[in-house]
Amino acid sequence: MKSNTARSLDPSPNAAAPPDVRKPSDRREHARSIKVMRVARLKDVQMHAECLGMVRDVSSGGMMIDALFPLEVGHKISVALLDDQELNGEIVWRDGRTVGVKFIKEISVEEILAKPAIRIDGQRSRFPRFQACQPLRVTYNNHDYDAVLSNISQRGAKLLCDAAPKMNSNIIIRTDSKQSVAATVKWCSRRIVGVEFHRLLPLAELAEWIAAD
Repeated sequence: MKSNTARSLDPSPNAAAPPDVRKPSDRREHARSIKVMRVARLKDVQMHAECLGMVRDVSSGGMMIDALFPLEVGHKISVALLDDQELNGEIVWRDGRTVGVKFIKEISVEEILAKPAIRIDGQRSRFPRFQACQPLRVTYNNHDYDAVLSNISQRGAKLLCDAAPKMNSNIIIRTDSKQSVAATVKWCSRRIVGVEFHRLLPLAELAEWIAAD
């Protein structure tokens, strides 16, 4: 089941485009959109739920997104391409898992798609994080330890871990389904560990980690 979900999010050159049901003015605005493939965190205000999505194109007025859960026309939604950046809008059309979002107010596409900026606290804005609560195994210094995944992004994760790894040490994180990723410890606070992955998780793999919850 998880693999089908992951495949549905993968871009396919043969995938049929959703029907264009927008007004002529909307289509002209959409013609000025930029094609992208960006992971986003979607929050449905009515459902009080969040999920993984893939932004396929963006303009100053809205986005086209593939979503992991069904979103209904008229629902209010927020879209985050970065963890501290949320764009508010409304679902104006839907075709299967693909939805069209109209922003409440226009945005600067260049700013939204720009490289993550350095915040006033000196940290760079992070990729969107997704909440989780699933058991893991962590390998550190050739020993295995129990852990729980607290949240995850394409670039890193926060764990609750029985081990006490040193800063900048390398570990391997595994799920019961044998998914694994190598990571470096970036910070520790008692049993809470923050790690940075050695590679950027592809969209389908991130979907598997989230769906495993």
